[in-house]
Amino acid sequence: MAKIAILCKASFSHGMGHLIRQSHIAKTLRDRGNEITFFIPDYSPAQRWLDQCGFPHQTSSDAEKVYEDLIILDVQDTSAAFIKKLRQNINAVVSFEDLGEGRNHVDLLVDCNLDEEKTEELSVQTLFGHNYAVLAKEFETCHSEPRALKNPIKSVLVTLGGTDPHSLTQTLAEKILQLRPGLSITLLAGPGNENIPALKNLAAKQEKVKLLESTSEMAQTLFSHDIVFCAGGVTLHEAMAVGTPAFVINQVKHQADKANRAEKQGAAKNLGMADSWDESRLPEILQSSPKDLEKMSQAGKDMIDGKGLKRVADAIENLCRKGNDQ
Repeated sequence: MAKIAILCKASFSHGMGHLIRQSHIAKTLRDRGNEITFFIPDYSPAQRWLDQCGFPHQTSSDAEKVYEDLIILDVQDTSAAFIKKLRQNINAVVSFEDLGEGRNHVDLLVDCNLDEEKTEELSVQTLFGHNYAVLAKEFETCHSEPRALKNPIKSVLVTLGGTDPHSLTQTLAEKILQLRPGLSITLLAGPGNENIPALKNLAAKQEKVKLLESTSEMAQTLFSHDIVFCAGGVTLHEAMAVGTPAFVINQVKHQADKANRAEKQGAAKNLGMADSWDESRLPEILQSSPKDLEKMSQAGKDMIDGKGLKRVADAIENLCRKGNDQ
């Protein structure tokens, strides 16, 4: 058994995607007999999430003071000095989507958004490419299920991250209803969403609008809708894995790169940033043909197979074993 620390960012502006990704990894590692402790900011939605998952947690500032076999970082842009300081107490360091100088000093760098060819630029072990997209284990099962996309579109899922920092969920739903009044719309509000009362009010007034306040069945929720409007974070990759055509409104700048990459592969459509997204494309999207949607669906499934969680967990455990053998 290894003792593993996970240092993860989460906030209203950063959202909850990093934390939810690491909770999937933590559950897998815990099921294999490892001991997990999270280190997170003082952010109550993140604390509640970990309490629901049954993981102990401390504040981020305590992470530099502990000794563990391995630490996982999901904070981005680390410094070399920070990684070197961690190494004084910790055997191995794994970092996710790290573009800072610290990435050159870790034992394993994981970034599903970078092409495998980028590994040649680094002297550390890397797991690059969509094979290492970390999703909950049920996505592997849903990935193999065939899709039957409808004409016209019957159901839409709107989910704009764990916090929806730009409060777009209600605005987008109302614009869709103006164009297609009879369309079934599910609003999925994450654990940090501060607009729940307004969304409840909208769902109460509109018979075809349903509100979900978080879900433990994200794979099936995505699979059961014809299309999804989502942010360019983890949910984009989740949609691709189950073959749900994704139309992306990015909450932060780095999500736009991910959305552009998916669009180039035919797996999604990038509508731009949250403060300037192209709403003029909504009529065209809602009139998408089954042929176009099926192409997007298959392109997404070709890129992400839902098995990344197991691959990444195996690599982390291998690092732990190497450290124990030394």
